[in-house]
Amino acid sequence: MNMKDDNNKRVGFHSIETIIKVNPQKIKKLFLPFNRKDKRVNNLIELATENGIKYEISKKLKKDPEAIIKVEQANNFKDLKSYLDRNYQKNLTILIIDNIIDPRNLGSCLRSAAVLEVDAVIINKHQCAPVNQVVHDVSSGGIELLNIFYVSNLINCLKHLQDENIKVFGLSEHADMSYQNCNFENSTAIVMGSEEFGIRQKTAEKCDLLINLSDNKNFKSFNVAVATGIILSEVVRQRKC
Repeated sequence: MNMKDDNNKRVGFHSIETIIKVNPQKIKKLFLPFNRKDKRVNNLIELATENGIKYEISKKLKKDPEAIIKVEQANNFKDLKSYLDRNYQKNLTILIIDNIIDPRNLGSCLRSAAVLEVDAVIINKHQCAPVNQVVHDVSSGGIELLNIFYVSNLINCLKHLQDENIKVFGLSEHADMSYQNCNFENSTAIVMGSEEFGIRQKTAEKCDLLINLSDNKNFKSFNVAVATGIILSEVVRQRKC
């Protein structure tokens, strides 16, 4: 088997189980570790068999299963516009990734987005880490549940969201407004940036409002994945009240 291309490989139980549950036809071939006969492997075999997925036992694998998947075309700005048109009556929660260059941080943010059932994720594709095997591993399968759109001109994208009555909030530790004083009950887009540099200046200028997560004057910089979980949880909390 040739597994050199990260774009068509998934590794680990969580990722593969999630794909089988939500999009089984995406898996072309499943490879299982030779020396594992435990319940976890048996459950995966059962799940694969139920969904008509062929599998092979591989001596090259020692611990985790691997799967070859069909590479799908990435969603772009045009696809995002179509998605918004189809969901115009819904109060959407959108996560926007700008300037996050660490793939582990990106994977963690996407995992939080999946757990909190974000409607869509927009990634500034020229200013962020590529969605590679590390991102997939860290997201622990969560990425398979997300509607992800890659845009090359984030400023135009933000303008379109605003034209669609989606309010854009940018997270910044330098902002004066606390997230606790914001109303997220209507369609909302949250922009997250890197831990070191935050969101880009041009992006910040286009946001409707810049908000912070902490009023600690001595130390207010959260890990970006933690910050993503906090702000998205607040959006969910307000929607459920």
